[in-house]
Amino acid sequence: MVIINLKLLSGYGLQQSTLQELKRESSVKRVDFEEGYINIYLDGLKKEVLRSYSVTLEEEEAVRNLRPAVVKVYDYYQTSDEAVADYSSPCAERDDVNDLLLERSEPPRSTSIKLKPD
Repeated sequence: MVIINLKLLSGYGLQQSTLQELKRESSVKRVDFEEGYINIYLDGLKKEVLRSYSVTLEEEEAVRNLRPAVVKVYDYYQTSDEAVADYSSPCAERDDVNDLLLERSEPPRSTSIKLKPD
């Protein structure tokens, strides 16, 4: 069994339809959403087979100096077999631009993340 552990970006929340979409994937056994984290449980992964899973996050609160968050993919039974990567929002902007956005009333922005395990 393989687990994809995705930490949400600061100020972002999970779009609820994302959970339902993930659960419909045939290779997904279970999806857990805990405060600030999504855990996706898979039957397994094969090196020669490319799998893609999409997660959509919505900005709930503007955050200055948004830092990347971590995606960790690991074997449930052998946790030393792991891959770790950072991701950030393509909607994240420089601080001076964020100052302007805070002054305006804009609808929440969203970002989609595609996970492609190696």
